[in-house]
Amino acid sequence: MQKLKIHENRSYLMYEDGTPFFYLGDTAWDLFHSLSREEAEYYFSVRAGQGYTVIQCVLLGGASLDIDVCNKYGRRCLKEPKNELIFDTDGADSYWNFVAWCLECGKKYGLYFAMVPMWHYRYLYLNDTIFTGYEPSYKYGKFLGERYREYENIIWMLGGDVEVEEFKLPIFQGLADGIRDGEGDMEHRRLMTFHPRGQSSSVGQLGGDKAYLDFHSSQSGHAVTSYHPHRWFDEMRNIGKPFLDTESQYEDHVVHWRPFLSRYDETDIRRNAYECILAGACGHTYGNPIICFFTYELSEPYECIYTGDLTGTGWMDALTHPGGVQMQYVKKLRLSRPYFDFRPAQEMVLNSDDDLQFGRISAGRGDKYAFIYTPYGREIQVDCSHLGGEFIRASWFNPRTGEETVICDISPRKAIFVPETRGKGQDWVLILESDRHEWKLEEQEWEKAGKE
Repeated sequence: MQKLKIHENRSYLMYEDGTPFFYLGDTAWDLFHSLSREEAEYYFSVRAGQGYTVIQCVLLGGASLDIDVCNKYGRRCLKEPKNELIFDTDGADSYWNFVAWCLECGKKYGLYFAMVPMWHYRYLYLNDTIFTGYEPSYKYGKFLGERYREYENIIWMLGGDVEVEEFKLPIFQGLADGIRDGEGDMEHRRLMTFHPRGQSSSVGQLGGDKAYLDFHSSQSGHAVTSYHPHRWFDEMRNIGKPFLDTESQYEDHVVHWRPFLSRYDETDIRRNAYECILAGACGHTYGNPIICFFTYELSEPYECIYTGDLTGTGWMDALTHPGGVQMQYVKKLRLSRPYFDFRPAQEMVLNSDDDLQFGRISAGRGDKYAFIYTPYGREIQVDCSHLGGEFIRASWFNPRTGEETVICDISPRKAIFVPETRGKGQDWVLILESDRHEWKLEEQEWEKAGKE
């Protein structure tokens, strides 16, 4: 697999050969703790087939919040005494060798793994006798960097839903320094980011940019105020590094953690994703009950989060939740036009205010095209003159099916576009394009056919 790099415009990710890399992530936090080899490969094959490129997973901790949790083969992360950080790597079924097996298996499916060294609840609060500061964190980071330095399909994701306080900063610095020293030369250096607490960004949590981060991340989260994740993007964009939302509303999750409220459905999931992409994010992350691969009867706090039968093969059923399947169309749209010149373009929309009933209209553009998203089918008032050219071709893109339909050609002027359907679940993307070369070829073919 190719290494991942930062594009020269400092806004997007790319493969080593210079082609665009769209970060389409899935939050499979408990992957290494919960799945067998057969289950993991099944999961990889399905998600890769749906267009996902990144699997986000936790090495120490996760939903279990327990350093003593075993993997599917009954193996733990650390040997006794745990505070000496003796990593159990003996045998094929050992925890750390199973992680390596997943990385190797994921290569077959073109998957990258955004690995969180430790989930914060257990390791920064309850188990502070192990990770007390820089030194033990450095030791752990160096182990990770050395153990997995040959795997190109790694993204290091520090943090882990963490509220950063002053005493934690040396912990993350130690992890970063240890990983970098363990990786050694630049050839083996992998990209690094930071997963913050909900309703915040890595910039806000860390108090600004950190040199060890290659790109930034937000967690818009699962609260009522999680709508409009672009609110955290400005502080990341101003740093001059790529950014994205690595944990947004989960499909089938109760709103604001309150079981008496509604649940997020595919409409909410799509709304967040398209709003993020049009705000200039380098990708997006999806989530649902797969986060913990539930195969048991749920208890608090999880029993009020998800519906449906999540015991037995429940997580396998969740692989086909509609919002999760439809994420591939976000990627399809974004990669369908020139990739690296894309930028936010709210100035093109004349009614982009946040309408209480029909939502915020979001816009982004490249040099010769624009994508404009209306979450509930609200009419779009747009100034096409921003694109210039002799004429503009307009098309509708259906986020539910991935289908694109040409509707008209107009002069570059102000215009109103009304989607064919309206209401919850009836979101649309308006595509505007200026003077595409192939259209001129089409016209020449039509003229030639007419003469014949």
